[in-house]
Amino acid sequence: MSEIQRICCFLVFVGLTSVVSAQSLLDELNAASEDPSLPVTATFKDTRIVNVQSNETPAEGVLHFVIAHRFGTLSSGAYDLWGLDNAQMRMAFDYGVTEGFAVGVARNTYQKTYEVNVKVKLLRQICGPEAFPLSLTWYSVAMANGTRAPSEDTPYPFSRRLSYVHQAVLARKMNEKWSLAVVPSFVHRNFVPESGDSHDLYLLGVGGRYKLRPHLSVNAEYHHFLTQSFGDAFSPSLSLGVDIETGGHVFQLHITNARGMFERSFLAEPAGSWANGDVYFGFNLSRVFTIQS
Repeated sequence: MSEIQRICCFLVFVGLTSVVSAQSLLDELNAASEDPSLPVTATFKDTRIVNVQSNETPAEGVLHFVIAHRFGTLSSGAYDLWGLDNAQMRMAFDYGVTEGFAVGVARNTYQKTYEVNVKVKLLRQICGPEAFPLSLTWYSVAMANGTRAPSEDTPYPFSRRLSYVHQAVLARKMNEKWSLAVVPSFVHRNFVPESGDSHDLYLLGVGGRYKLRPHLSVNAEYHHFLTQSFGDAFSPSLSLGVDIETGGHVFQLHITNARGMFERSFLAEPAGSWANGDVYFGFNLSRVFTIQS
C-alpha cells in the first residue's frame, strides 16, 4: 500500500470515528432533553415549619421520630429560670406508608393529649418542561384530651374530649434559599370551655424558611383567625425558629406564644401575648429510621 493510500485510509478512519462520536454526543444531548420533569425536593427541612405542618412527609418505609420540649414563659422570671423549670414534652412517630402518604401517632404531656394523624401529598411542585408551580399536601389529625374530669359530678365522656383539625398545606420553593407556605386550617372542638365559644374555627396560616447555610435555616409562621371567638385575651399564634441539621438529626430551636405543641392548642388556644412577654422557648429533635428499604 502506497503512502498516499495509507494517508487516505487514516483520514477515512478519523472521519468515521468523528461521525460516531458526534452521533453519540447528539444521542446523549437528545436523551438529556427528553428527561422527564423532576419534582422539587427539600422545600422545608422537616415535616413541620415550627408548629404547623410543612409539605414534607417521611419517605416510603421510613419512621420519623420526634421528641419535642416546650418550657414556661420567659416572663416567669428568675425563680422559674425564665420558664425552664416548667417543661412539657411531646413524643411522635410518623411512618411513610408509601411515597407521599404517611400516618402517625403522638402523646403530649400538656393536657395528656393523644393524636392520630394522616398526611397525603396531593400535588408536587415540578421543575422542567412540564413545570408545576407549587405543592399541595393534606393533613388531618384527631386529638383526645386525656385529663381527668374536674369532679365526679362533672360529666366528661370520651366524645367531649375529641377535637379535629384539617389543613391544606400549599408550599412553593422559590429558589435554593427561600420557601413559603400558606396553610388554611379548620378546627372542630366537641367541647368548648365557654358556652359562647364556637365549636368550629377557621384560620389562615403563613410560614416561611430562609436557608442561611446548607445545614442551617431560619423559619417563621403566623396564624390569623378568620372566625373570632376568644375576645381580647387571646393572641394569634406567632412562632420563630432555627433549623440545624447535624449527624442525621434535625434540631429545631424556637420561641412562640403557643403553649401546646399539637394543632388544637396552638391554633385554637393560643393564650400568650408577645407584647407581655408570654413567650415560650422550646426545641424539637427529629431522627429518621429506615424500616423497609
